[in-house]
Amino acid sequence: MNTKTRFPEIADIQVYRDQIIKEINNTENKTQYIEKNAEAIYALGLTMYSSVFSLNSAIYNGFSISELDERISLHPEQINVLEKIEENRGLIFSAPTSFGKTFVIFEYIARFRPKNVVLVVPTLALIDEYKRKIINQYRNIFKQYKVYLSIDEDKEYNLEEYNLFLVTHDRVINENIHEIIKNIDFLVIDEVYKLQKDDKDDRVLILNLAYYNLVSISKKYVLLAPFIKGVNNLDKLDDKPFFYGTNYSPVVNEVVEIPIIDDNDRLNKAKSVLKELEGNTLVYFPTVMELNKYIDEMEEGEEQELDVNPILSEFIVWAKHEIHEKWSVLRAMENGYLVHHGQLPLGIRMLELDLFNNTNEKFYYRMLCTATLLEGVNTTAKNIIITKPARGSGNAFDAFDFYNLVGRTGRLFQHYLGKAYYIKGPEDRNYVKGEALKSIEFELTTDSIDIDINNGNYAKHENFVEFLTLLHIDYDTYKEEIGSKCRFSTVLKLYSKYCKNKQSLLAELDKQNRNDSISKLGIIRELYKIVNDKPYKMKLQTFLINKLTYKTIPRLNIRTVVNDAMNWYTHEDINYVIKSAISLKNSYIEFDFYKRIQVVLFFMKCERVEQRLIDVVNEKLMRNIELLYYINSPARKMLKDMGIYEGDIELIIGVIGDDFETVEELQNRIRQVRYRLNDVSIVSKYVIDRFLA
Repeated sequence: MNTKTRFPEIADIQVYRDQIIKEINNTENKTQYIEKNAEAIYALGLTMYSSVFSLNSAIYNGFSISELDERISLHPEQINVLEKIEENRGLIFSAPTSFGKTFVIFEYIARFRPKNVVLVVPTLALIDEYKRKIINQYRNIFKQYKVYLSIDEDKEYNLEEYNLFLVTHDRVINENIHEIIKNIDFLVIDEVYKLQKDDKDDRVLILNLAYYNLVSISKKYVLLAPFIKGVNNLDKLDDKPFFYGTNYSPVVNEVVEIPIIDDNDRLNKAKSVLKELEGNTLVYFPTVMELNKYIDEMEEGEEQELDVNPILSEFIVWAKHEIHEKWSVLRAMENGYLVHHGQLPLGIRMLELDLFNNTNEKFYYRMLCTATLLEGVNTTAKNIIITKPARGSGNAFDAFDFYNLVGRTGRLFQHYLGKAYYIKGPEDRNYVKGEALKSIEFELTTDSIDIDINNGNYAKHENFVEFLTLLHIDYDTYKEEIGSKCRFSTVLKLYSKYCKNKQSLLAELDKQNRNDSISKLGIIRELYKIVNDKPYKMKLQTFLINKLTYKTIPRLNIRTVVNDAMNWYTHEDINYVIKSAISLKNSYIEFDFYKRIQVVLFFMKCERVEQRLIDVVNEKLMRNIELLYYINSPARKMLKDMGIYEGDIELIIGVIGDDFETVEELQNRIRQVRYRLNDVSIVSKYVIDRFLA
């Protein structure tokens, strides 16, 4: 198929669809308008609107009823995609946010019943979204499947039964799924544009390797993405997947530019635009710091009619004690705003997102957010205000990111027209929707030294061969100990910094070995110099890491950690300290910090550093991380990945045990003892009750 000629053809049809949908949106009597124009609406493939208003549509809908939900009929493009999945072993499928890509995947499973299914998604928020559909919304369809949220390398799974493994990109990277599950009948990887090469991101490399290994053992696989018009160099793959793209959308997204002449006017302009809007509205910020600045500038008592629901009232009381009374998220809530970004604990994000999506809630219809919402999280947003078209402090959006964000607005039968209000500064670019469709290239199909190394083609890379000689190791040892953790360039950087800081690190370890009562903070600071790329606020960051890896019962809460930090770093902004503590706890310590220290320990072994010094790192730091962050505990990890607040996990395990494996087993155990779990936090109560609903 020639995608260059196909997409303009589809775009022409979508223009007419958009026109019809706008007319439906602007018509007071929508039913009358649709009835009058039913044949034209049906001819454009908008069968969800024409429904029973024409004979053709009634016949079509009768023959396209969903196996998942008999109240729903699939639209023609969804039927088309189901056929493409069935016809091809591998399919890369691209469509807009509102297409219903996830629905098609679940529909395929419902119709064809593949035995061993692996669904890979980018975030825990999407894990929750998929999980709710599987165990709640479509429970009768999926009741024969054993559903797993993590992979236990010590367990032997019965692949003759029906199994569904639902994991994040991070879990795929850290858990060698392909070595544990030898046979996959249906593999799905969502947001597959994350396979695009990025030399600065170690996770992209490992995700490409995971893709390669998983596809090799999959009978059928589908890769999902928005706004992709093709993948280059697919011929380099042993088994080339078929590419199919469409821009079919049953809702319309419209961009309204709001020009400003001074970048400093962005937040004030966003506030003035927000005051004029009705309906659920997202306000997008490129960084958490800018989001917090918006909150800081809220006027006291900005909202007087605070109609807070009981759950949120209890949450605010709890969060003041557990997180901090000066936390910006609480200030936002007390002024009628919800907050959603990746640095919030999952359970809190779930609570806020549900409140935002609740059509009966009249007060909390505004949500401040960051790029977390770019990664597939569905909302009921009618509008979005884009305060700045960027992700992070210096990464301007391309058209792909911009329209991916714009696509978060609009919802079938609720908001026919979703609007994005773009605060456009003097240096900001113009965005054209046609440019959002881009060709990408997986790292797997590029000339990548890291792909060569991991596939055994290392001999042609002299610097790699020299490095093996330098460490006095062979290739197999390197691949086993390092290959699945970091890029080679990262390894070289780590080794260079290790050599530079080795003497001070060994001196600190020797001192701690001789005096066990010394705080491990000194170890953390020496290791941080080696493993962290950014020395910004090193003393504060390492102080927080030290506190967050204390092996205490109960574990230290964020409020205690923050207050202890503020006693030593009195000049720091408290919201920066709160943000840093939560961010370190949520992801950095468990993934980047822990993994890179493993590489440093390997360097020490290669150089035959005394085992007593290596043991100091393992016993005073690594064991704590493994215990507190559930590195080797699938049961605890499952509770954490569900959104259970970490401070409640041991209490719950004490009641239900830790020998459950599937989501169904966990659900049954919690249901039986729910009355004994009233002492957990409001966040965990909310997650549990939502899980049992």
